[in-house]
Amino acid sequence: MSDYTPDDSRSGTKTTKATKITNNHFVLVIFVFFGIFVAERGPSAVAAKQGQPAQPQTQAQQRPVFRGGAHFVRVDVYPSQDGKIVEGLTPEDFEVLEDGKPQAIESFDYIKFDTFTPDAERRDPTSQRAGFDLAADPRYRVFVVFVAMSLSNSPGAVVENNNLDAIQQPLVNFLQRTVGPHDLFGFLTSRNSAKDLVLGQQTIVTVEQIKDLWRASFIDRDEADLLLDNCDCGPNVPMDQCEGIKAMLKRRYRADATYTVLTDLVRQLGSLRQERKNLVLATNLLPRWREDHTALNQRGPQVPRTGIANGRITTDEHAANTYSNSGSGGACVAEFQRLSMIDFEPRYWQLLNDARRENVAFYTITPGGLQAPPRLSDQRAVQAGYEDLRALAQNTDGVAVTDTNDLNGGMRRIADDLAAYYLLGYYSTNTKFDGAVRKITVRTKSNGKAVRARREYRAPTEAEIAALSAPRPAAPAPVDTGPPAVIGEPIAYRVSRTQPLEKVGLLEFVRTDRMRVEWPVLAALDRREARMLDSAGKPLAFDLPVSEAPERKTVVVELPLAPFTRGVYSIELTAGAGGKTEKRKLTFMMK
Repeated sequence: MSDYTPDDSRSGTKTTKATKITNNHFVLVIFVFFGIFVAERGPSAVAAKQGQPAQPQTQAQQRPVFRGGAHFVRVDVYPSQDGKIVEGLTPEDFEVLEDGKPQAIESFDYIKFDTFTPDAERRDPTSQRAGFDLAADPRYRVFVVFVAMSLSNSPGAVVENNNLDAIQQPLVNFLQRTVGPHDLFGFLTSRNSAKDLVLGQQTIVTVEQIKDLWRASFIDRDEADLLLDNCDCGPNVPMDQCEGIKAMLKRRYRADATYTVLTDLVRQLGSLRQERKNLVLATNLLPRWREDHTALNQRGPQVPRTGIANGRITTDEHAANTYSNSGSGGACVAEFQRLSMIDFEPRYWQLLNDARRENVAFYTITPGGLQAPPRLSDQRAVQAGYEDLRALAQNTDGVAVTDTNDLNGGMRRIADDLAAYYLLGYYSTNTKFDGAVRKITVRTKSNGKAVRARREYRAPTEAEIAALSAPRPAAPAPVDTGPPAVIGEPIAYRVSRTQPLEKVGLLEFVRTDRMRVEWPVLAALDRREARMLDSAGKPLAFDLPVSEAPERKTVVVELPLAPFTRGVYSIELTAGAGGKTEKRKLTFMMK
């Protein structure tokens, strides 16, 4: 299928000259102010520090900043023919419109990515932030592989079939054959959080995680199991019927978690740069289930349960459930109601609209392949799910691979579509900073047809522009490692949604655990930062969420341990009060 019909023959690609670089942008646009020169933000500088290969700068990165009240918009364009990018085009071949108004093309680049490069020749960024900084550079291809573990089952004659084993090797082959020196990729599953996203180039660890998907889906219990397994369904519901209700609620819980991670991930990717980001989604469906009151109706009305936590009477759902031997405590009641009332239809459309706005393309592939369920209702459900995935890909300018058992061939189609693109830049004729969404259309002049390209962007607001001009914080004071005066020694806890915090003496954890670390606060803090270290004390590409709990007078880091393989790790907190700065570290083992 083609969206471009060439009218003549051309060869070669557009080259650019190295001029002054500007790359200071907020989320989706570059801001340009009259009479102000903005220095380089730094992706090329970051690349030099990371040992990344030097690359020629694009014309879009060389635009002059002296444009009064205008902002520079970059648009990635994918004219294709027979599944391949059409090469050899020039700026004169394209027409760009914003909200229907023609825009003058100011920069033009053709960016093509290398094919497979040995793992030893690729380098990971030194931290999560460094990877995000590199991703801001349009010369890097950015994609995330996301596996919806609980939504990769297919209906069978008696029980569901787990299809994760079918997608493992195609995903491994895709990474090993595709990732090159100008790629940044990440890997997440529906059991992760968007905060776990790390962009890198080395595939060794990711390959092992992918090969473990099928086993983990059977053996490792997730949060849905931990929360709902001990719940009952009320005094009038038989045991076997209750198990069916809980299985239904678990599916809804996991679907809710999948949408949450995907939505957060799309917004995270959108914050990295204007140019397209790619999300390879392995799943058999993205459900659009409506509210289902079956569990509530069968359970019947329930009086809120109270319990005693830390010597106090409480109606807190988690605390109450802890002291309920029957499994009918507050947490169960709350989850039965919450999950029954979720309407997934708007979640689907919100995800699609967010992806369009943030310029994230979905490449969907179904592990179930070509399915033929024995029941007519299952056949209709499968086709509806596949149709939703095709619509998601089509409306975000990606590719859908459904109804085929040749998953390796499907991944090759995705790789071909990601191989190259054109990068056009223009100064918008609309100079209002109103936060409105503006539609972009790119057409080829030879036939007047629209081609796949970035569809929209959000203009900045006056408040966002003011925030960009805020002064940077002062450099931190020298670190003092002497006796504690700012923060005390850390204490580790194991976290459960249905149990109180469990203080840990032996610092050994598994990947299904969630860990919380608290440092006593000894003085009023004005700065704090945490980082993850490997066994050699080197920082890992993983941002740690840091918060303060005033009621406990502690600094808190809480995180899931699913992303970490076996080994020894440390969490190091740097905190300061006035002119004094201290570091405190907690070391733990992953089994």
